[in-house]
Amino acid sequence: MKEQLTMKYEEDEIDLGNYFAVLRKEWWKIALFSLAIGLGTLLGMFQLPNLYRSTAVITPPIDEKKQSPTLGTLASFGIDLGGLPKVEDLETLFKSNDLTARVFRNHALWPVVLGDRFDPKTGTARPTLVDRLSGRGEGPKPPGDWDAVRATKDALTVLTNRKTGSVTISFESRFAEGSAEIIKYYLEEGKSRLQEEALARAMKNKRFIQEQIGKTVDTLTRDRLYALYGQEVEKEMMARNREQFGFRVIDTPWVPDRKSKPSRALTTLMTTLFSGFLFSIYFISRDRRNQRTAPKPSNRDAE
Repeated sequence: MKEQLTMKYEEDEIDLGNYFAVLRKEWWKIALFSLAIGLGTLLGMFQLPNLYRSTAVITPPIDEKKQSPTLGTLASFGIDLGGLPKVEDLETLFKSNDLTARVFRNHALWPVVLGDRFDPKTGTARPTLVDRLSGRGEGPKPPGDWDAVRATKDALTVLTNRKTGSVTISFESRFAEGSAEIIKYYLEEGKSRLQEEALARAMKNKRFIQEQIGKTVDTLTRDRLYALYGQEVEKEMMARNREQFGFRVIDTPWVPDRKSKPSRALTTLMTTLFSGFLFSIYFISRDRRNQRTAPKPSNRDAE
């Protein structure tokens, strides 16, 4: 029994010398097959279009005023006081489907995002191969809000740096100028939405305060309500100052001068090396299999 285990261990023992011998013998096949796969990968990578990424960095506006203690009076009535947006609010805003749909409704971005699939004359887009195979592609049709969300799922990136309190927004498309324009439209529509929400909130609060002033008899309470009304008027005026409202743009979106994807050289190199590794394992495994299946000489033949 002990001799059988020793023989089995010797058979399974890794002999690096044999492995290197196999690689020296089959190196030209490994190199040829790996280069062929690498060349095929390179040709396939040239079929992919160049993508260009444009980036903008924004931060919330600076609050230079201290909150008045009289705001507690209005908050006690259940009224939304609003306030300046935080970095988390900006992140949520630019990741929202509503903002993406708004951007695509107000601006002609489909030629940039869909490229040749979109026909500007008819305003329709051809379905992709995946849509046809899945049964969703019934022919050219005008793209809608869900198409905008799907088109920007991988192209739009929103990253938040809570340490610096900044939000980085980037967009990737086939056109360098188009990527920069789309980021500008996102910033413009994002600021418009924040402005509209602030104006609507301020006007709603003003109407409520006016109603409370008409119902209040106490002089001290009326003075506080008048102070709150003045603050809402001030908020409304600040919201109308579009350039200074919503967020500050630290880095404006530039037109990229170099592509961001695809990395053809790196992908080809990694594919070639990985293929060489797999072919090396294949030839070594084949050699070991041949050795195990080869008939062993008997003692009579040895004599």
